[in-house]
Amino acid sequence: MKICKRRSKKHLNKARPGIGTEHKSRRVKDESSEVERPLLRDEVRLWLEDSDDSWKVANDNFNIENYHVAAYYTHAAVEKALKAAIIAFKRKLPSKTHNLKQLYSEVSDIIKLSRDEEDFLGELTPTSQIARYVDVAVTLPRDIYSRSLAERYLATAKPILMKVKRTIGQSRVSER
Repeated sequence: MKICKRRSKKHLNKARPGIGTEHKSRRVKDESSEVERPLLRDEVRLWLEDSDDSWKVANDNFNIENYHVAAYYTHAAVEKALKAAIIAFKRKLPSKTHNLKQLYSEVSDIIKLSRDEEDFLGELTPTSQIARYVDVAVTLPRDIYSRSLAERYLATAKPILMKVKRTIGQSRVSER
């Protein structure tokens, strides 16, 4: 019987080009000299497209009365858009957090939300856990999220998503 040695992450990345290399810089020729330029444009586009996908899933689940799933994906859409903004404007990887207010604080000097919208980010943040885990909610998530609550989340999140995307230069949030 042949026993395979475990491959290192470094080896796996070499074996699969593009995996684990998305955030590296490369040298490019500038007219005056060589400069480092992060390869982030594709990353921002991917985060925004994933945000759009989550927004669609949120709306689709609202329409089939899966309100807890709609709430969760509303949170996911906002989170992904904010992470795209952090990459686009701060030229760094976003924090590995689901805390929307924390993510927003990293771009609040560029993207201007109203006080109510900022407060909403704090209200929406726990949804990433409550809408999925019975041990967090101590009940079934579907019993927590009503039609009116999910509808309010969608209605309040939409202008936030539009502001983030407009600021990045892409306003693709679908009409609900």
